[in-house]
Amino acid sequence: MKTRNGDDIMGKIHLEGADNARDLGGLKTTEGAVIREKKLIRSNRLSKLTQNDMNLLSNEYHLHKILDLRTPMEVEQEADLEIPEASYMNIPFFMESMVGVSREKETKKQMLHMQEFPDMKDIYIMMIQNKFCNQQITKAVREVMTTENGSVLWHCTEGKDRCGLLSAIILFLLDVSEEDVMEDYLKTNKAAIRRVEKIRKKLHVAGFHQEKIEKLEGYFVAKEEFLNAALKTMKEDHGSINQFIKNGLHISMKEKQQFKDKILE
Repeated sequence: MKTRNGDDIMGKIHLEGADNARDLGGLKTTEGAVIREKKLIRSNRLSKLTQNDMNLLSNEYHLHKILDLRTPMEVEQEADLEIPEASYMNIPFFMESMVGVSREKETKKQMLHMQEFPDMKDIYIMMIQNKFCNQQITKAVREVMTTENGSVLWHCTEGKDRCGLLSAIILFLLDVSEEDVMEDYLKTNKAAIRRVEKIRKKLHVAGFHQEKIEKLEGYFVAKEEFLNAALKTMKEDHGSINQFIKNGLHISMKEKQQFKDKILE
């Protein structure tokens, strides 16, 4: 997939209050079909949307459903703005206690003083192997699959990890190739490049060693090794990504085909 022009990212939805929102429409499957536009939207937090943003999502994308994958504490501290005609569901992929660190404002400050914090690869593996995580992912996938009359949007805080994993699973359900799934996952870095540069400079000025800066960066940038850790776990534990979807998430091949029939053209 190539950018349309300059720094523009294919499928990017230009929102003033969410810099990592994009439409998965236009992506091709391994069978040559194309995902319909204005059906599947991935994003980062929706707490800073402007009135123009909400009008765009309502009027142009006919937003019908919002799936918030953040923890209850994250939601409490920075709630989504309500968008007319769009239902809202909080489906946290994990709880704070499961990882030790999430992106609450207090914890962000604490991260800078921690000697040890979770490795992002371990968090991706946990989301594949943990029973609670699997149940929540299944719930979110089914909500995406059963959306009618408009679009469904899912998001976490940065639009990278929880959002990225759900996006990957949705694309695999539609039979998009691993290469194109990874390419979509890494587009987050183009959207967030200015934000990440600011974080790097702050950490450098604060006197952090390069090794720790690189590890902390993992909380704000998408890396192939993170998603690959999840894909490898799916394959090792279930035999294939399709088998993970079938046996790990309990999505039948009949349900998968029905979803494809609805979303692909």
